[in-house]
Amino acid sequence: MLDVLVDMTALNTRNRERGIGRYVRSLCLALSARADWLDKYPGLLGRDLSVAGLVRHLGKSEGAQDDTLQFAGDFSIKTSNLRDQRHKLERRLFMGGLLRRMGSRLVHLPDPPGTPMDRRQPRIVTCHDLIPLVLAKDYLSPLPGSRLLQRERDKARYKTAQRVIAISEATRHDLIEKLGILPERIDVVHHGVDHQRFSPHAAPNELTELREELGISGAYLLYLGAGDARKNLPLMVKAFAQSGVASDVSLVFAGPLSQTMRKRLQSEAKLGGVSERIKLLGYTDEKHIAPLYRHCLAHVFPSSYEGFGLTVLEAMACGAPTLTTAFSSLGEVAGDAALTLRELEVEPFALELQRLVSDQALQQDLRQRGLAHARTFTWERCAAQTLGCYQRALDSEA
Repeated sequence: MLDVLVDMTALNTRNRERGIGRYVRSLCLALSARADWLDKYPGLLGRDLSVAGLVRHLGKSEGAQDDTLQFAGDFSIKTSNLRDQRHKLERRLFMGGLLRRMGSRLVHLPDPPGTPMDRRQPRIVTCHDLIPLVLAKDYLSPLPGSRLLQRERDKARYKTAQRVIAISEATRHDLIEKLGILPERIDVVHHGVDHQRFSPHAAPNELTELREELGISGAYLLYLGAGDARKNLPLMVKAFAQSGVASDVSLVFAGPLSQTMRKRLQSEAKLGGVSERIKLLGYTDEKHIAPLYRHCLAHVFPSSYEGFGLTVLEAMACGAPTLTTAFSSLGEVAGDAALTLRELEVEPFALELQRLVSDQALQQDLRQRGLAHARTFTWERCAAQTLGCYQRALDSEA
């Protein structure tokens, strides 16, 4: 009998290009290569467990299992917001039945919104964050009862699981405080970094490609991510304008932004007199992400809440000096390898930007500390610790 079946069906949605997709794909690839690194972890719990991947969420069990764990997603499935919502609903309705027919001893659900309604199969669930619950004002409907509904939904996902993997100590704290999950049922397992892709070693002509394909030239500060309220992007534009560095550098935003957020950033830039120094790239092809990190003057990530904040580590792995915040998981993940804001106000933010741009010794120190720090986060380590979680969950069933 198979010991563990990992749900890889998030790779059949647009999540394949997002954090959850990166997590599923990277974890499974590391598990598939465990014969190459098991000797580094003597006495590792779960080292001998059989693990495979689930590649679809309904239908017959034949052909639904990938023993290689190298499934990259079914690219014939069109990804869109509507398709994503349909897939999520179908997983909740039908995947439980398929999992029972597959008959593994344990199921790992790395994408919590897809947790099936049929929860009879023993399972372990990864919690990435509790953003809708923690930041209900920004992420939930104002209708009465929405917060209670979200809490009950989260309890159903996590309280009924054998164990929960939290991707940071901050997320573990939220699980305990917001949902009452018992601390002894939670394992903290940090993400890793793809060090082949995110490295300080530039490819030939990549700077030319940034200039010709994205219009990037000269010194720039980089923000990479979406435009959620918790990212504090208008504040960053205000601080950039007040810092006095705009005559020398640009501020580049790479990532999907709503029209409302784009207009707000443009308005703040105009008020601050820095419109010509703000570049809104929008969605940016994955091939440009590491080069953007490698060639920026610094990476700036002023989020007030993250379940993990992988972009901070990926930027560091590329040699980008980084300024972030000390909030939620970000202080935990950044350690002493980044500048961290402890208050989200324009003046201290502007002072740190000015310091970061003008102090070359500081840039070099952050670059070296960041590279060393990021090297300690690997998907191999994540996979090894996850195997231990599987074994503890199976032992609890014995």
